[in-house]
Amino acid sequence: MDTSEVVTEVLSHHGVKGMRWGLRRKATVGAQEVVISDKRKKIKTSGGKGFPAHADAVRARKVGQIGKKSGLKALSDKELQDYTRRLQLEQSVKRLNYNEKNAGQKFVATLLGQTGKNQAGVVANDIASHQVKKHLAGKLVKIGATAAVA
Repeated sequence: MDTSEVVTEVLSHHGVKGMRWGLRRKATVGAQEVVISDKRKKIKTSGGKGFPAHADAVRARKVGQIGKKSGLKALSDKELQDYTRRLQLEQSVKRLNYNEKNAGQKFVATLLGQTGKNQAGVVANDIASHQVKKHLAGKLVKIGATAAVA
Protein backbone atom coordinates (compact mmCIF):
# COMPACT_ATOMS: atom_id res chain seq x y z
CA MET A 1 0.00 0.00 0.00
CA ASP A 2 1.39 3.38 -1.05
CA THR A 3 1.60 6.27 1.48
CA SER A 4 -0.67 8.47 -0.65
CA GLU A 5 -3.35 5.80 -0.55
CA VAL A 6 -3.07 5.62 3.25
CA VAL A 7 -3.45 9.38 3.55
CA THR A 8 -6.54 9.49 1.33
CA GLU A 9 -8.15 6.70 3.31
CA VAL A 10 -7.41 8.35 6.66
CA LEU A 11 -8.33 11.97 5.88
CA SER A 12 -12.03 12.54 5.55
CA HIS A 13 -14.18 15.49 6.46
CA HIS A 14 -17.13 14.93 8.78
CA GLY A 15 -19.11 18.10 9.36
CA VAL A 16 -20.24 21.28 7.70
CA LYS A 17 -17.78 23.33 5.66
CA GLY A 18 -16.97 26.57 7.49
CA MET A 19 -18.39 25.32 10.77
CA ARG A 20 -16.39 26.22 13.86
CA TRP A 21 -15.23 23.63 16.33
CA GLY A 22 -17.46 23.20 19.35
CA LEU A 23 -20.47 24.97 17.84
CA ARG A 24 -23.69 23.16 17.09
CA ARG A 25 -26.38 24.16 14.71
CA LYS A 26 -29.75 22.85 13.70
CA ALA A 27 -30.46 21.97 10.13
CA THR A 28 -32.46 24.78 8.53
CA VAL A 29 -33.92 22.83 5.66
CA GLY A 30 -37.63 23.53 5.48
CA ALA A 31 -39.80 24.86 8.24
CA GLN A 32 -38.62 24.29 11.79
CA GLU A 33 -40.71 23.63 14.83
CA VAL A 34 -41.71 26.64 16.87
CA VAL A 35 -41.51 26.25 20.64
CA ILE A 36 -43.50 28.71 22.71
CA SER A 37 -43.01 29.16 26.42
CA ASP A 38 -45.00 31.53 28.62
CA LYS A 39 -43.12 32.96 31.60
CA ARG A 40 -44.69 35.81 33.55
CA LYS A 41 -46.98 36.69 30.63
CA LYS A 42 -44.09 37.11 28.20
CA ILE A 43 -44.14 34.83 25.21
CA LYS A 44 -40.79 33.56 23.99
CA THR A 45 -40.36 31.58 20.82
CA SER A 46 -37.55 29.67 19.19
CA GLY A 47 -37.10 28.30 15.72
CA GLY A 48 -38.76 29.75 12.68
CA LYS A 49 -35.63 29.98 10.55
CA GLY A 50 -35.63 28.61 7.07
CA PHE A 51 -39.01 29.94 5.93
CA PRO A 52 -39.02 31.40 2.42
CA ALA A 53 -40.09 34.99 1.78
CA HIS A 54 -43.83 35.43 1.43
CA ALA A 55 -45.21 36.21 -2.02
CA ASP A 56 -46.46 39.61 -0.78
CA ALA A 57 -42.97 40.61 0.34
CA VAL A 58 -41.43 39.48 -2.96
CA ARG A 59 -44.07 41.39 -4.91
CA ALA A 60 -43.45 44.54 -2.86
CA ARG A 61 -39.69 44.34 -3.43
CA LYS A 62 -40.20 43.91 -7.18
CA VAL A 63 -42.43 46.99 -7.25
CA GLY A 64 -39.81 48.90 -5.24
CA GLN A 65 -37.09 47.93 -7.71
CA ILE A 66 -39.22 49.04 -10.65
CA GLY A 67 -39.89 52.35 -8.91
CA LYS A 68 -36.21 52.83 -8.15
CA LYS A 69 -34.95 52.01 -11.64
CA SER A 70 -37.73 53.41 -13.84
CA GLY A 71 -39.21 56.05 -11.54
CA LEU A 72 -42.45 56.09 -9.61
CA LYS A 73 -44.39 57.18 -12.69
CA ALA A 74 -43.91 53.66 -14.07
CA LEU A 75 -46.09 52.22 -11.28
CA SER A 76 -49.86 52.09 -11.08
CA ASP A 77 -51.81 53.55 -8.17
CA LYS A 78 -52.58 50.05 -6.85
CA GLU A 79 -48.90 49.05 -6.96
CA LEU A 80 -47.89 52.23 -5.11
CA GLN A 81 -50.58 51.68 -2.46
CA ASP A 82 -49.56 48.05 -1.95
CA TYR A 83 -45.87 48.97 -1.74
CA THR A 84 -46.49 51.84 0.70
CA ARG A 85 -48.72 49.69 2.89
CA ARG A 86 -46.15 46.88 2.99
CA LEU A 87 -43.31 49.24 3.96
CA GLN A 88 -45.44 50.85 6.67
CA LEU A 89 -46.36 47.44 8.09
CA GLU A 90 -42.72 46.33 8.14
CA GLN A 91 -41.67 49.55 9.88
CA SER A 92 -44.36 49.24 12.53
CA VAL A 93 -43.39 45.62 13.21
CA LYS A 94 -39.72 46.61 13.59
CA ARG A 95 -40.73 49.42 15.95
CA LEU A 96 -42.82 47.01 18.03
CA ASN A 97 -40.01 44.46 18.16
CA TYR A 98 -37.59 47.15 19.34
CA ASN A 99 -39.97 48.02 22.17
CA GLU A 100 -39.92 44.38 23.29
CA LYS A 101 -36.15 44.45 23.87
CA ASN A 102 -35.01 44.37 27.47
CA ALA A 103 -33.30 47.36 29.10
CA GLY A 104 -29.77 46.06 28.45
CA GLN A 105 -30.37 45.52 24.75
CA LYS A 106 -31.93 48.98 24.40
CA PHE A 107 -28.99 50.55 26.26
CA VAL A 108 -26.42 48.85 24.03
CA ALA A 109 -28.34 49.80 20.87
CA THR A 110 -28.59 53.48 21.84
CA LEU A 111 -24.98 53.57 23.07
CA LEU A 112 -23.68 52.13 19.82
CA GLY A 113 -25.86 54.54 17.83
CA GLN A 114 -24.62 57.57 19.78
CA THR A 115 -21.00 56.43 19.58
CA GLY A 116 -21.29 55.95 15.83
CA LYS A 117 -22.79 59.41 15.37
CA ASN A 118 -20.08 61.00 17.52
CA GLN A 119 -17.28 59.26 15.62
CA ALA A 120 -18.81 60.24 12.28
CA GLY A 121 -18.94 63.85 13.46
CA VAL A 122 -15.32 63.77 14.59
CA VAL A 123 -14.17 62.36 11.27
CA ALA A 124 -16.25 64.88 9.30
CA ASN A 125 -14.81 67.77 11.35
CA ASP A 126 -11.25 66.53 10.81
CA ILE A 127 -11.75 66.25 7.06
CA ALA A 128 -13.45 69.64 6.83
CA SER A 129 -10.70 71.39 8.82
CA HIS A 130 -8.03 69.69 6.68
CA GLN A 131 -9.75 70.88 3.49
CA VAL A 132 -10.10 74.45 4.84
CA LYS A 133 -6.42 74.55 5.80
CA LYS A 134 -5.44 73.20 2.40
CA HIS A 135 -7.60 75.80 0.62
CA LEU A 136 -6.28 78.65 2.77
CA ALA A 137 -2.69 77.54 2.27
CA GLY A 138 -3.24 77.67 -1.50
CA LYS A 139 -4.72 81.18 -1.21
CA LEU A 140 -1.82 82.36 0.98
CA VAL A 141 0.71 81.03 -1.52
CA LYS A 142 -1.02 82.96 -4.32
CA ILE A 143 -1.15 86.14 -2.20
CA GLY A 144 2.52 85.74 -1.28
CA ALA A 145 3.49 85.25 -4.94
CA THR A 146 1.63 88.39 -6.06
CA ALA A 147 3.12 90.40 -3.17
CA ALA A 148 6.63 89.27 -4.11
CA VAL A 149 6.07 90.32 -7.76
CA ALA A 150 4.72 93.74 -6.79
